[in-house]
Amino acid sequence: MSQAARLYGLAFFSGAAALAYEVSWTKWLSLSFGSSTLGASATVAGFMGGMGIGAWAYHRVQSRVSSPLRLYAALELAIAVSAVALTFVLERLPPVFAIVLKSLPESGEGVAVLVRILGALAILLLPTALMGATYPALCSVAISNRDGLDRHLGSLYGWNTIGAAVGGLVAGILLIPALGLNGAIGIGVGLNLAVGAAALALDAGRRVGAAPAPASEDVEVEPVLRNRLPVGVTGAVLFFSGLTTLAYEIVWFRAYRPIAGNSTFAFTIVLVTFLLGLGFGALALRRVVARGNPERMLALVQFGIALASAIAIASLAHLLSTPIGKSYSIMDPSVRAMTWPTRLLVHGGMALALMLPATLLMGLSFPLASRLYIGDVSRVGKRVGGAVLLANLGSILGSIGAATVLLPWFGSMGSTRLLVGVNVLLACVVAHYAVGSRLERLRWVGPAVAAVALVVALIPNTTPYPWKPLGSLDARVIFQEEGELATVQVGQAVDYPAIRGMSIDGTMIGVTRGWHFSVYSKQVLLAHLPMWLEPRTLNVLQIGLGSASTLETLTRYPSLERIDAVEINAAVVRGAEFFEESRALSDPRVTVHVEDAIHYLLSTETTYDLIIADGKQNSDFSGNGKMLSLELYQLARERLSEDGLFVQWIGTTSLPENYQVIARTAASAFPYLNVFYEIPSSTILVGSKKPLLGRSHMTREHVPERALESLRGIGLDQLDFLGFAWMADRDAILEAIGPGPINSWSNSIIDFAAYRATAADRSSSQTAENLRLLLKARNLALDSGVSGFVAADPNRREAHRLIRVAFVERSLN
Repeated sequence: MSQAARLYGLAFFSGAAALAYEVSWTKWLSLSFGSSTLGASATVAGFMGGMGIGAWAYHRVQSRVSSPLRLYAALELAIAVSAVALTFVLERLPPVFAIVLKSLPESGEGVAVLVRILGALAILLLPTALMGATYPALCSVAISNRDGLDRHLGSLYGWNTIGAAVGGLVAGILLIPALGLNGAIGIGVGLNLAVGAAALALDAGRRVGAAPAPASEDVEVEPVLRNRLPVGVTGAVLFFSGLTTLAYEIVWFRAYRPIAGNSTFAFTIVLVTFLLGLGFGALALRRVVARGNPERMLALVQFGIALASAIAIASLAHLLSTPIGKSYSIMDPSVRAMTWPTRLLVHGGMALALMLPATLLMGLSFPLASRLYIGDVSRVGKRVGGAVLLANLGSILGSIGAATVLLPWFGSMGSTRLLVGVNVLLACVVAHYAVGSRLERLRWVGPAVAAVALVVALIPNTTPYPWKPLGSLDARVIFQEEGELATVQVGQAVDYPAIRGMSIDGTMIGVTRGWHFSVYSKQVLLAHLPMWLEPRTLNVLQIGLGSASTLETLTRYPSLERIDAVEINAAVVRGAEFFEESRALSDPRVTVHVEDAIHYLLSTETTYDLIIADGKQNSDFSGNGKMLSLELYQLARERLSEDGLFVQWIGTTSLPENYQVIARTAASAFPYLNVFYEIPSSTILVGSKKPLLGRSHMTREHVPERALESLRGIGLDQLDFLGFAWMADRDAILEAIGPGPINSWSNSIIDFAAYRATAADRSSSQTAENLRLLLKARNLALDSGVSGFVAADPNRREAHRLIRVAFVERSLN
């Protein structure tokens, strides 16, 4: 094996380790910074910024060492050590960062965003800077002349990026689901140690003549490369190419969700598609340069990116508008019935077919522009580092801009049009400096611009969606907003205008009275049940706004003094205004915070008497794990007053495996846990620091009339009827489900089990299994002498038992 091949192998496995870190650290940091758009963008900015700084600073260290390969080995070993240390820090960071935020003056969202970005950069700086330095380090080892530059510049970048694709695929599909975040990081540490040891062995072999020198060293040195592009223009190409590449990735992941959904696996599909394209595209550098006129080739590559990107998004839009395309959507029953590897292959193959042509050209653009930017081979370490820094700075702006400006303002279709325009502009600027007269350049620039313009005209204004806004009802969309987090729709029934519903990526999260009783009733019950259990409640926090039905129900209780709502998606807040229940937003007691729930709980100093968690739950979409994690439950418990209650809805349609994990996790966080069940599919968990028994519940004469009106909307005449919904206490639930895993931030079982579920797992029998579990827990509670909310009188107790059995059996049938 040649030395070049060995160096490519080092680059491959180093890239694989880097992606395992990036995926895992991003999840850890979102616990501190929040999973909101700005929180995620801050993490990306910190990661890309650190790598850019490391690449730029590499040459300052290189001049002090005699062997670039030994320096590279030291970098890999240092990455492994710093990765272990950083993971230790990240696990303990959330409360520390919360203290920092609390110490900041109230200066608006801008200061908080800046603190997040600078915080992420400071926390990630050491390991990411070391990672960023590895690419120029390998270039310094392999490249000593022009032939080496053309031979190895693109190949090293390409194999490093292909390794990242493989690392992302293995980490996202296998390692993190099986080993958790820290397990995946451990595998990355092992790879870095192995790569460092291999580099030391290769260096020792070179020094004793055990390995042949690269073929490029036999070629006479030609340090200065001919280049017609001013260095400022080349730097601009690097910057804006980095900007558009990362912006395309974020925008297209958003656009591809109607096909693949919003699961962790769906994100992995798009990420791996991009990385594969970038990697294999870079491998073509040597062949492209051999054709001569690199300036013209760079202009053509930018035109190609624009054309291929326009074709990709126009094709996706057309696909979503056809029955064939809809049949491949995650919402289609036939797709849900596939085994998860088959579904992954189908959606992965579609992503490759749509996105790979554009990403291959994006991958070629960076090393081709870098070659022109280097100028002098003798300064390859310094100039390669500068090229990486420029591209990464562009990536930072692309990430933040796509998430905060492009998608909210223009949607995925409009955003792609704008990005295509940037590529065309870059192409025209580079073409201005290409060899040939102005007329000669117009002969190939003109048709290229015309071809791109023709395809751009075929891109629709909005993304077509394969789902109906109100399910089986004939409805029209009266509000739609596509953002980085999700697509929010509000639908209105054509024949019954009063019936409206809100969906997020096709999952119904809020409805008006008269539609989807199970959804509407749980919205109302989440407010009424805890108010009956603890009438002394004064301060309330609701997590998840939806159609504002729960919030509006809370405002019907005049005894409440403060009602806070936390909603991560600003589009949901705007969509709620289309519901009559949005009148609650004008209540002076109500404050809506657009923020990540965990981040809010970490940073607030308010103590609440009641916390209601009603985050989105759907087996095909990500985000379940966070709202059902041990960390969320523990934070909520810390923010509760001594007599406070934590209330969360869990559907009985959940997978039995997940249903048991959720109950076990909640029981691990709260010393007291009670479970209530209301037909047809609502389980309500009530966690507390003190027992519910012995409390004075709200009596009939103290129930506000407006609250009773709301109760009648779900068929109840009195608030204390909710006592009949009690099923079991904490001990009975734990005994019924038995020992097993819990859902934590580092090992989010919920996020992976659903995607891997078989068709049999998704059948209606899953509801029956969950209800049988509830019956078992109820019997265990009664047999152990825990009467809960059942009257001590034997006759009433038997009546309660018969009512609950009748409810459950009705649902089972």
